[in-house]
Amino acid sequence: MITPDNIAGLVVGEGCFYAESAADPKYRSGWRVRPGFCIEMRADDRAVLEEVRRQIGCGAIYELDFGRYRGYSHKNWHPHAKYRVSSVRDLGQYVLPFFREHPLFGRKRVAFAIFHDLVELLLEGQHATHDGLERARELASRLSSHNARGVETAGSASRRDLA
Repeated sequence: MITPDNIAGLVVGEGCFYAESAADPKYRSGWRVRPGFCIEMRADDRAVLEEVRRQIGCGAIYELDFGRYRGYSHKNWHPHAKYRVSSVRDLGQYVLPFFREHPLFGRKRVAFAIFHDLVELLLEGQHATHDGLERARELASRLSSHNARGVETAGSASRRDLA
């Protein structure tokens, strides 16, 4: 049986809180900021991802078919499956409460704190203002930087204490 705390531990090792942030003329502001949460594992562990989806209460699971990896079996590469939540509403309604109740630790805790603030900002509609959009872009940038290097910038404390 997989417990919620097991899921929190799995996410510390295999999960990712991320945000896409880029110019996009389809958006009124000319910029898009889209947060997401995912866990990628070998496809033969798909049952674990199904249980994660069941316990969190939302998201989709799909097979990753990386054509560039065909023929890599001799290098011990295996097909992967990914669980992803990209709906801001679902992130706010299911993902944030789940990880507030089952806290993360280490670097993933910091990533979640930034992600949490970004999702809340979007849910509150603050991104519809110039200052709010700039704040969303800054949070997305900090999250990407943290994920890439594990380094937090000065003044990065979350507005919520998630400890």
